[in-house]
Amino acid sequence: MTILVTTPNGGVGRHVAAALRDREDVRFLVRSQSGVEALGPVRGEVFRGDATDADDVRRAVAGVRRLYLAHPFAEDQVAAETGLGLAALDAGARRIVKLGARAFRGAGTVPDAVTGAHDAVTARLRDAGVPELSVLQPDRFLQNFLPAAASIAEGTLADPAGSGARGYVDVRDIAEVAVAELLADRPVGGEIELSGPDSLTLAELAAQFGAALGRPVRHVDVPLDEAWRAGLAARGVSPWLVDGLHGLYANYRGEGVAGLGDGVRRVLGRAPRSAADFAADQLAPALA
Repeated sequence: MTILVTTPNGGVGRHVAAALRDREDVRFLVRSQSGVEALGPVRGEVFRGDATDADDVRRAVAGVRRLYLAHPFAEDQVAAETGLGLAALDAGARRIVKLGARAFRGAGTVPDAVTGAHDAVTARLRDAGVPELSVLQPDRFLQNFLPAAASIAEGTLADPAGSGARGYVDVRDIAEVAVAELLADRPVGGEIELSGPDSLTLAELAAQFGAALGRPVRHVDVPLDEAWRAGLAARGVSPWLVDGLHGLYANYRGEGVAGLGDGVRRVLGRAPRSAADFAADQLAPALA
């Protein structure tokens, strides 16, 4: 059995790679020499190639039987993931574990580009008849707040997702579910919704961050207006990506209270990590 891991330096992929780096039967697909260096030493094979190049993909999937499939949100995401998945299937792969996104529900939400890209890839894989397909559908990543750690430490959690409540999920749980599905004799399969144990508003999340840091932290709502767009543009974010993020955050604002997923318990047999766990062992150390 050969397992191919894509995006092994991504937010979830780095934890998948860490769990599998001592196995001889794992191949890691990286795009550049800097990606090779970021991955570090592994016991298996490091394959340097471009997920959007058909020749690279064909060589990367040769002999692969199981695939962890992920790609950043980008204009080429659907093409890259679909190409990898279908090429792996043609090469004899039987199992694909795809990193997707939790579907939005409720009258206040509309189709958006981020979740739509995942839906498009998943539909193509199902149509192709992947024998064993696991689609991980996580809620918002707690680790996405780490870049704002300094501002949080100063007492402000600025975020444009509104006042609704969500099951913020630790990416380490997502990775553990992915690894379990890759290695299991009989995977759970199908759609696997992943969240933390509690539905929290951003105000409640800020309070949990503050408790771990020993100082008050409050949520400040960021309007999805032209100033928000201009701020992202000033940081070099493309207009296409800004539009995609706007649709995503508009759905966060419109959904209200999101339901919780039971995927961590179904696959791993334990409760998911909480926001307090994340704050204590990831956020606080980031500020030490």
